[in-house]
Amino acid sequence: MGQINPTLKDITVKVITKFGRIISIAAVLMATCGAMDAQAQGKDVWPSKPIRFVVPFAAGGSIDVLARLMGRHLETRLGQSIVVENRTGAGGTVGADFVARAPADGYTFLFTAQGPLVLNPFLMKRLPYNAEAAFAPVTVVAEAPNVLVTNQAFPVANFSELRGFAKANPDKMTFGTQGVGTTGHVTGELINQQTGINLTHVAYQGFPPALTDVLAGRVGMMIADTINLLPRIRSGQLRPIAVASAKRSSVLPEVPTFAEAGYPEIVSGPWFAVLAPAGTKLEFRRKLSEEMRHVLAQRDVQEKLTELGVESRGSSPEQFDSYLKSEFKRWGSVIQKAGITLGN
Repeated sequence: MGQINPTLKDITVKVITKFGRIISIAAVLMATCGAMDAQAQGKDVWPSKPIRFVVPFAAGGSIDVLARLMGRHLETRLGQSIVVENRTGAGGTVGADFVARAPADGYTFLFTAQGPLVLNPFLMKRLPYNAEAAFAPVTVVAEAPNVLVTNQAFPVANFSELRGFAKANPDKMTFGTQGVGTTGHVTGELINQQTGINLTHVAYQGFPPALTDVLAGRVGMMIADTINLLPRIRSGQLRPIAVASAKRSSVLPEVPTFAEAGYPEIVSGPWFAVLAPAGTKLEFRRKLSEEMRHVLAQRDVQEKLTELGVESRGSSPEQFDSYLKSEFKRWGSVIQKAGITLGN
């Protein structure tokens, strides 16, 4: 019997060995599960690699400068590189389409003016993307309200005088812009629809030739944004008549709004915003929106924006979504009523 039954010592050793193996196996499993859990969580930590801002307009322009300014400050806050990539063509449509087709992983964003989002869908016969469904809003970064200006020889000093002059001199009510379908153009049509006067649009290929003809008196007025007009207004070359903002612009506080003349619906001008491909997680978009608003609140950034002639905004994805829908509806109505089209 003694040779068959193990001793208490043998049993104890075997039990300890058995439980030791069990403990070791459990420890390995726990460590493995912990590593797997950490890896899984790492996939949701945003950002974990460089972020790309696609600007659908040329390098060196105001929106490109703004995107790079924001990118530099965001790199510090997010701990990742921000790469600004210009993809131009078709009034911003090429770059917008690129982002619409990009993976919705939180690493590609569209940094754009409103053209590809709320103007081109009504100006162009075909778009390669569905403007209402292709993007997920992040934030409105800034805006540059449009201003109606004349040269110093034009015989009006305010919008009330301009309305009176328009009745007596309908043939002299021409306004130049940077081109068909620009925010200056649609603002002019909005003014016509809201006031009943008849401003005649004269389209140019960009700002310089339009400015030349206004200064020479060949065109009575011009509608453009504060980015382009601010230096000319400050130098005295151009006389501001009214600014198309809901309240007086911080960059032109001395210029009355159209609302002060009795037309609160005349609010217009380029705004600059960030969007992601549809399907991008809301948590990623909220995080970027929050960080961008922190950047916009910095004093040096505020000073740079004022220097550029733009006003900071900042909004949550939900606020921007509501604004985007209202802008789509509003400009669709103005453009269709005016019959503005671009061939494509």
